[in-house]
Parts: sequence; C-alpha cells; structure tokens
Amino acid sequence: MAVILENRRVEEGWYELSLSGVPGGAPGQFLMLRAPGVLDPLLGRPISIFDFDAREGATKLLYQVVGHGTQLFSTLKPDQEIDVTGPHGNGFPLPENDAVLIGGGVGIAPMYLLAKELREREPQRRITIHLGFRERPVLEETFAEIADEIIVNVGGYVTDGVDFSQSATYFACGPTPMMEAAARLARRTGARLYVSLEKRMACGVGACYACTCATRSGNKRACKDGPVFPAQEVFYE
Repeated sequence: MAVILENRRVEEGWYELSLSGVPGGAPGQFLMLRAPGVLDPLLGRPISIFDFDAREGATKLLYQVVGHGTQLFSTLKPDQEIDVTGPHGNGFPLPENDAVLIGGGVGIAPMYLLAKELREREPQRRITIHLGFRERPVLEETFAEIADEIIVNVGGYVTDGVDFSQSATYFACGPTPMMEAAARLARRTGARLYVSLEKRMACGVGACYACTCATRSGNKRACKDGPVFPAQEVFYE
C-alpha cells in the first residue's frame, strides 16, 4: 500500500501520479497499481516508473487515461491509499556511450528516468530524445531539461526522424508497430537497440503467463523476463 502525494493533470488525458512508500526502481521497471476496495477492474494495471525523487521519497508515474482502470486512477486524491506492488521487471541497461531515446505515446514514460540516470552516470554524453504523439506534445519542456536535443513528432511516425547510423545505444518504448519499425531500421545499420514491450499483464511477477511473448530463445514473460529486451530478440523476422 502506498500513499498518494499528488495526482497532477499535465495535459488533457495525461496525469503524473506521485507516491510515497514505494522503493525507487530502475529505468524501465514498472509498478502494478490497483485502487483499494474496487472490484472493477479486478486486476492491477502496469504503469512505468517515470521518475524517483530521493529527497522527497516520491516515486512518480506518468499515465494516460485510456480505459476504465486509468480513468479511476485520475479521480484519486492526495492522502488516499492505493494498492501497489513492485518495482517489477528488468530495466534498461546503462551503457557509457551516447544515447538515443525513442518514446511513442505513453511509451515516453520510462524515457525520463532513463535519460536522468544516463546523464547522472556520464554527464558529458550526448542524449537525444524523440517523442511521438498522436495529437499534442506532453511534457516536452521537462524532457528538454535533461537532453541535448528533443525531436517531437505529432501525428506521424516518430521513427522517421531517427538517425540509426550514430555511434550510440538506442532505446525505444511505445506501440508495437513503432518498435517493429525501429528494430528494422536498427537492423539495417547494425545499431544496438533495446525495446520495452507494452503488454497486458495480470500478476506482474510471471506466475500467470498472461504476457508471454515470442523470442529467439523461446517464449518468455514480459513482466518477469522483460519488459526490456534487445530488439533482435523479440523483433527478429
């Protein structure tokens, strides 16, 4: 159980939820959230960790209202409690070279903590962030504070603006077609790309096998074995 510190609307349909009582996770990990005392929806919702503020002891999540579960989250108020488990899953690796981050839709959420950790580990590295949205940009200024360059795409294909020929490590999270496109482009240039899969999850710990995905080495569970994988492991055709 965690306590809500803030549930801030950042844009139409987008919210930043701050929680206390949750241990800080690694970039790419997620929490399973469920409103207490509610039977519909019965299962928790996986939400990527957006940021962790050690001084405030606040774990921050960025979510978009897309269904009944997230609509319910948007009504929660400060000082209310919420059922939380996690952090779950395996996060992104943190190499020392330059980085190119690609986030599409709600897939932008894990990219902030990733960029923040990469910057803290190697302040001189170059970080480029590509953000793709269907209708309007979200938190563009926030991402710009930790990146050397921000490239925003609205209504198009965010991967169209990505140069995969750079000497950098690439990271992507977003809709499956977006990550498939990124994997194809990375394969052509030999770029090293890691992807965070967006899958429906039930338990978050690998017990139910609801989020099974095909990989080169057989079926794996996105929640337990991922959600981060090398792109060539899950997009190999």
